[in-house]
Amino acid sequence: MHEIRLAGRGGQGVVTAGDLLGKAAVLEGKHAQSVPTFGPERRGALSSCTLRVSDSEILLKCSSTSPGVLCVLDPTIWHHVNVTLGLQEGGKLLFNSPLTPEQLAGELKTAKHGYSLSIDRYELFTVDATTIALEVIGRPITNTAMMGALVGAIGMVEMASIETILMAKFGKRGEANIKSAKAASAGLRRLGG
Repeated sequence: MHEIRLAGRGGQGVVTAGDLLGKAAVLEGKHAQSVPTFGPERRGALSSCTLRVSDSEILLKCSSTSPGVLCVLDPTIWHHVNVTLGLQEGGKLLFNSPLTPEQLAGELKTAKHGYSLSIDRYELFTVDATTIALEVIGRPITNTAMMGALVGAIGMVEMASIETILMAKFGKRGEANIKSAKAASAGLRRLGG
């Protein structure tokens, strides 16, 4: 089972991304569950979502405390909140960031922002989803770009399923969102890669 924590700020589409990724998985005959976590805070506050995708029925009905994958939609939220808390050893981290994976790993390991990554084995990917979203959609809403990047990083669902779901959700605007998702998948940078 894939257990993914999506993290970002309210208004960036974190919950929508979890929901749409789950629907894409269901299109492929998989089981999926999206559990949003947010409070009554204003737009811009921390928002997260646990997404589970499995070939068999999912019996858990709660947020994850130890995900195998972390997907961070906002380029700065991790400066203020330890979004890596509980990540499994050997986990995958995907950050929307203009930083290279090496630069980001350095910041996570040196506690530059008040916490350090507590695992030793991990895969780290970065993609500048904000720039992609601005260029393709015209707005800094990164959820569809990060959906594509997540597909590229972990292969949980096929890009064709993402395309189907985005067209169903956004209609004519779906084409720009698909272009954003594909650009982010192609723009992934991997630590050491």
